[in-house]
Amino acid sequence: MLDLLEAYGFFGLQHGSAVLLGLLRSKILAATLGPFGVGIFSQANTFFTLLQGFYILGLGGSLTKMVAEACAREDYPGLNQTILTVMLAYSGVGLIFVALCTLFAQPLAQFAFSSSVYRGYIILVGLTAFAWLHYQELLIVFRGLMQWREASLVAILGNAINVLVMLGCVLLWGVWGAVLSLLISQVVSFLLAFGLLVRSTARRYPIRFWKAKPQWSILRSLWDFAAPLTVMNLLGTLLNLIIRSQIIRQLGVEANGLYQAAYSVSFAYMGFVNTAVWGYGIPKLSALKENIGEVVRIQNNSLRLGWLTLVPFTVALLAGREIWIPLLFSPAFLSVAPLFIWQLMGDVLFFMRMNILISMVPLEKMRNYFFEGVAQWLGWTGFSMLFLERWGIAAVLFGYFAVNLLFLVFDLTLQSRVIAFRLSPENRRMFLKGIPLVVLGYLLAQWIPFSFWRLALCSAVVLALLVWLPSAQEKRSGAAYLRRLLAKLLAPFFKGPRLSEGENPKEAQHNG
Repeated sequence: MLDLLEAYGFFGLQHGSAVLLGLLRSKILAATLGPFGVGIFSQANTFFTLLQGFYILGLGGSLTKMVAEACAREDYPGLNQTILTVMLAYSGVGLIFVALCTLFAQPLAQFAFSSSVYRGYIILVGLTAFAWLHYQELLIVFRGLMQWREASLVAILGNAINVLVMLGCVLLWGVWGAVLSLLISQVVSFLLAFGLLVRSTARRYPIRFWKAKPQWSILRSLWDFAAPLTVMNLLGTLLNLIIRSQIIRQLGVEANGLYQAAYSVSFAYMGFVNTAVWGYGIPKLSALKENIGEVVRIQNNSLRLGWLTLVPFTVALLAGREIWIPLLFSPAFLSVAPLFIWQLMGDVLFFMRMNILISMVPLEKMRNYFFEGVAQWLGWTGFSMLFLERWGIAAVLFGYFAVNLLFLVFDLTLQSRVIAFRLSPENRRMFLKGIPLVVLGYLLAQWIPFSFWRLALCSAVVLALLVWLPSAQEKRSGAAYLRRLLAKLLAPFFKGPRLSEGENPKEAQHNG
């Protein structure tokens, strides 16, 4: 459990820094560029986000799995071949997209900015996505090697440097500088990650991928996992766009803005959950996929830790929605406050499903994973379309909750047959004790008008969840983890003996 706490702790620091520095970046842009400049930059950044899905093409899950498996087998020549082959292959894909952005810059600028004047921004963002792709490849290597500290520290330092880069570029070149800072920031992040890989991680593992030779067999293996993940991601992006388009068409732009308020807050904290599950679950389970009992144990531990942290947070978030909605948006967005409960409950169910389903990728059950992902998106889209005119955006939020509830039951049944997944006795007791408290917390937060009494009663529920559900051993483990985390953060950043060429890291540890 301590390694799980450590991984979640580093991912939490990483995601928290990204959120805080993102807010700081928004303040810098608003103060220096004004509404017009912020609007142009946000469109460029949105186009950058769109390109990320095309450039990375399912790389996150597939490369993480392959690196973790090679490391578990101590197949370091194969590990180096895998890293080099994937980098070369995705470099080729990335260059194709850069060429397409350059060739079709004018119509893409017309589509994104409603003006071909900004075609230079399209080319710049295409190059930014190319640099981002290589940065992500290195982060995935860190996670596949289960070097969570390195991955998180690179991301945190990169975020901090990126804010400084943006400030300098905006002051020098205005809006153009803001967009240029996206490219410079990704290049700096890549160089930072590569330097840490060479100077630190390569001292513990014989990583010399620049001396390896690419292998076609690795590409075939990669394709088996990257292809379904890519289709699912792109389908999800497309159907989400369709849902939003229907909201605008049937309910108006204002309704889409209200939905965005609920979605964006959920996206902020669920980003941490996604990073933790995929950054910890995929490499850990890939290294242990021959031991099904250990796979189930790790799933139960992840499910337990996430429940103990995410659920109290959602109760507190729902209870204080009249406080943070005006702060983050404006009082005009308070009309979505009564519907936010469906988004929160849907997120909790989705988190549970993620921890149950995560074993399908390492265990190579991609067909099941693919068809369920497609069915989930189609079910949510169909439900939203069917009831949108009658219920408004409540149909989208309630549909998200209902689809996740339905598929949670299906996932439990499927996983019990595929890998004999069962909730551990500790988790069964936790749910028996916790679900009534959580229901009570949601009811109090939803139905009591905003007042001191609502906040006090919900705070009591959150405190009960945090104190009553964890065992005494888990509380001791948490305290021990905090001490270890503090010691690691204060330790020298680059530490460890350098390996000679081809030396096994376990042998080096033994010799030391």
